[in-house]
Amino acid sequence: MLRRVRVLRNPRLRATALACAGLLAALGAVPAASAAPAASAASSPTPWPSTPAWQSYDETPTSATVCPTAVTSTSGTVSGASGLLCGGSGAAQLTLASGGTAPTIVLDYGKDVGGVPFFHVTSETGSPTLRAGYSEGRDSISSTGDGASPWAEGDSNRYDDYPVTAPGTITNQYVQGGERYEELTLTTPGSITLSGAGITYIADRTQAADLAGWFNSSNAALNQIWYDSEYTDQLDSVPAKSLPGAWSVSGGVLRAGGDPSGIPGLLTAGSSWGDYTVGFQTDVVTNQSGWFVRGKDVGDGYLFILDDSTDTAGAANTLQEFDEHGGTYTSLGTVALPSPLTAGTWHTVATTVSGSTLTVSLDGKLLSTLTNTAHATGSVGFREFAGEAADFKNLTVTSSSGATLFSDPLNSSAALAKFAVPGTNQYASILDGAKRDRAIWSGDMNVEIPSVFYSTGNAAYLKGSLQLLASYARTDGATAGDIPPQYPLGTSPQTGSGWFYSADYSTYFVLGLADYYLYSGDTAFVQQELPALKAELAWNAGLLDGNGLVATGSGNNADWDFYDSGKNGEVTAYNLLYYKSLLDGATLAGAARDTTDAAAYTNRAAALKTAINAHLYNSGSGLYYLSNNDTTTVAQDANVLAVLYGVAPASDVSTVLSALKTDLWTTPYGPKPFTGSTYADVISPFISGYELEASFAANDTADAEALLTTVWGHMAASGPEQTGTTWENVSGNDGLPGLGSRTNLSHGWSTAPVSALSGYVLGVQPASAGFATWSVKPHPGDLAYAQGSVPTPHGAIGVDWAGENGVRQFSMEVTAPPGSPAPRRTPATST
Repeated sequence: MLRRVRVLRNPRLRATALACAGLLAALGAVPAASAAPAASAASSPTPWPSTPAWQSYDETPTSATVCPTAVTSTSGTVSGASGLLCGGSGAAQLTLASGGTAPTIVLDYGKDVGGVPFFHVTSETGSPTLRAGYSEGRDSISSTGDGASPWAEGDSNRYDDYPVTAPGTITNQYVQGGERYEELTLTTPGSITLSGAGITYIADRTQAADLAGWFNSSNAALNQIWYDSEYTDQLDSVPAKSLPGAWSVSGGVLRAGGDPSGIPGLLTAGSSWGDYTVGFQTDVVTNQSGWFVRGKDVGDGYLFILDDSTDTAGAANTLQEFDEHGGTYTSLGTVALPSPLTAGTWHTVATTVSGSTLTVSLDGKLLSTLTNTAHATGSVGFREFAGEAADFKNLTVTSSSGATLFSDPLNSSAALAKFAVPGTNQYASILDGAKRDRAIWSGDMNVEIPSVFYSTGNAAYLKGSLQLLASYARTDGATAGDIPPQYPLGTSPQTGSGWFYSADYSTYFVLGLADYYLYSGDTAFVQQELPALKAELAWNAGLLDGNGLVATGSGNNADWDFYDSGKNGEVTAYNLLYYKSLLDGATLAGAARDTTDAAAYTNRAAALKTAINAHLYNSGSGLYYLSNNDTTTVAQDANVLAVLYGVAPASDVSTVLSALKTDLWTTPYGPKPFTGSTYADVISPFISGYELEASFAANDTADAEALLTTVWGHMAASGPEQTGTTWENVSGNDGLPGLGSRTNLSHGWSTAPVSALSGYVLGVQPASAGFATWSVKPHPGDLAYAQGSVPTPHGAIGVDWAGENGVRQFSMEVTAPPGSPAPRRTPATST
C-alpha cells in the first residue's frame, strides 16, 4: 500500500516522497535542501477542505463588553426583560411591592464568560436593593448564584447586593470569573428600570483569527471539544493587572478599600530599607486604618492598626501591633488611644524603625515603643481587610540620616503604580478555574501548559504563574502548590509559607518548568528558576524510605481528589511524578550546563524506576498498586502515569491499558478513577487526560478516541450545564457535575484534548526544546482528514493530512516557518 507524503518547508520549497508506510516511520530527517521525486501530475486532488470553517467553533467573545443573548425566565412583576439582550431596545423594569413576590429575570449569556458585571439604571423609586446572582450552569442559578465562592479572591460571594438610590451605572468591585446565567431580583421594596446589563470581560481574548494554533478535522465533535478546551484555558487566563484592585485615588487622596485577601499593598521600592521613619496622614473611612513597615513581602513585616471609635472587629480607640511571619499574625501588644478616634478626621502618623526598636506617634504624640528583632529590612505600605477602608495622603519615608527615600502626596492615580495594590495581579497568570478557586495550581498547570502552547502560544500566563509558585517555596525546599494570582512575587525561601499543598503538587512545579522549557526553549528562565528546582528535588529525596520510594503521611498526602482522604505510604502515583521530575530535572540542569546534577538526577531516576517496579507492580494482574498500603484498589492515575512516563515494561503496556479499561470503564460518562467504595464516584477529566495521552502514545488510537467522545463529548453535549467549556469533574452516577453546584464548569486541568489532538492526531510534537527539532507523526484513527497549525518560537508549523483506514492513499503536507530547523523525522502515520 502506497502513501504519499508531501512536505512544504516554505512557500518556495516543496518535497514529495512516496514510500511504504512501514518505511515512513523509520526514515530519518529530511535535509532542507533535498527533495524526493515530485508527485505525478495525475494524482487525485487533496481531499481536505481548502477553506476550513474552524473559526466557527471558537467561543471567545469578540468584544470586551459581553451582553446576554436570551431571557431564560421571569417571575413576579417584570416587564421589558428582552430589552437587556444584545441589540435589545427599550428597558426592563422590576417592581417589588411590600409583602409581594420578588421579581426575577434570569439572563443567559449563551456560553461561560467572566469579568466585572455592570448594570445601567435609568430610574428607580423607593431605593430598592438589586441583587445579581451568578452561575455557570442553568440548574444551579438562584438569587444567590451557585454558591461556589472563589477563595483565592477572598471568598467573594456568587451574588452581589446593590442599593440603588439614583440613576447611573453600577459596576462591581470584584470579578465574577465564570458565569453563563445571571439572575436579577429585588430584595427590598421599590422599582428599578434597567437599560442594560452585561459583563466587562477581563480574561484572555485572543480572537480566532489571531490564534497561533488551531485544529480542524472531519469529525465535528472532536473539533468542538478542541475549541471548548482551548476556550477554557483562555477563560482561566488573566492578563497582567487585569484584576480590579481594592485601591483608588479620588479627591486628591488614596483610598485603600478593604481587600478580602487581607494582604498589605507594599511600595515596590524599599525591600532593602532598614532603619527609617515613615510618615503620612490618614482618615478612617470604615472601622480602621492599617499600615505596614519592614515588609519583606505581603506575609512578613510589622503591621499597625488604628481602630476608630466605632470599630467592632478590633478594640475601639486602640492601636494594635502585630508581627506577621509567613502569613501568620502574632500580637505584639495593644495601646489605648489618648482620645476617641472618629471617622472623617485626619490624623498624622509617624513610625520609626531603628534596629530592634519600633516607635509609633499619633498627631505628634508618642503612642508606643516596642522591641522586636523579627524583621530587619523591608518596605512600607497600607493594609485594609474586607469591611475596612481608610484614606491616606502625603506619604514620606526618610532614612536614619534624614535623607528622603520616598515621597508622594498620593493625590493622583499615578501613585497606584508605585505599589503592589491588593487585588491587582502584577503578573499574567493562568488559574485552575474561572469561578473557583481562581488560584494558580501547579497540578492544573501540568495540563494547561502544553494546551496553551498548542493554541494561543501565550507563554506569559505560564511564566508568570511558575514564577509565583517558586517564589513562595518554603525554606525546606517544598514549592508552593497553589497561590492567589493577586499576590506579588514572594521572597523565597519563606519560613512557614502557607501555600504548600502536598508532596505531589510541589513536584508538579518541576514538571511544569520542564514543559515550559520544552515548548519555549527559554534557557534563561530555566537558569533563573534552577535553585527552586534543585531545592524541590532535594526535598523530595528527603521523603524516601528504606525501599528507595517516596512515602507520604499526614501533612503532605493531599492529592487532586481533594474530596477524598489523603493517601499514605508508598503511593505509586506520587513516586511516578517524582520519577518524571527527576528526568525533567536532568534535562533542565543540562540546559543550564549543570552536568553534575543532571547526571545525579538521571541516576536517581533509574534507581526509583527499579524500586517502583519491584515494590508497587503486580506483574500477575498487569497493574500497579495504588500504594503499598492499598494493593486491591485499581487506580487510574498510578497505571496511566506508569505507561506515559515509560516506567511500565514495554511488553506490558497493552496489558495495563486493557486491564484499566476492564476495571474502570464502567460508566457511560468515562472511566472511574478508582475501583471500590473508598474513593468518591467522581470521574476526573484531569486524570483521564493522562490516560488519553498514554493511549495515543501507545498507538491505541481507538481507545483514545473513545475517551474523547465519552468524557469530553459528554461535557460538550447540549444540556443545562453545557457552557462551551470543560468541567472540573463528572458524577459517575448521573453524568452531572461531580461536585454539584460548586463544580467548576471551566476548569483548566480538563483541557488535555488540545495537546492530544494537536500533538497526536494532527501529529506535531517538539523533539527538543523550543522545537529545535520536531516531528510530525499523525494518528489518523477513523478520521478522513485533519489540518491545523502549531505555534513554535520560530513561527507556526502547518499540517494538512488526509486518508482513513481502508483507503489506500494517505496525503500530508507540512508547512514550516522560514529558517526553522528540519523535522527530526519524516512525517509518518500510525494507527
